[in-house]
Amino acid sequence: MTGNKGRRLCTPSPDNLVVKIEYIADQFGLTADEFDRYRHLGLISTCVELGLNEEAGLNHVKCHLGNRVWEAVVDHEGTIIYEATRYLRGKLASRDKIT
Repeated sequence: MTGNKGRRLCTPSPDNLVVKIEYIADQFGLTADEFDRYRHLGLISTCVELGLNEEAGLNHVKCHLGNRVWEAVVDHEGTIIYEATRYLRGKLASRDKIT
């Protein structure tokens, strides 16, 4: 992925993650119900960026829980092309928080 160039940040409804909630919850070691509950409590923040230009048709999904950030690139059919989990520490963790 190339920075934020070519992507447009959007504010989707909480249920529009383009990836099955069960799959994302499993990445954090949670059930789908726990994931939904934590998200509604504000403990999990989510963000979906729509691809533009050379990344048209791709979505970049980020979910942040505590010091963990799960991110994925998803095509228009819902297939995950790339995914990674990062663990943040110290001051970086509070600075890199997704809203």
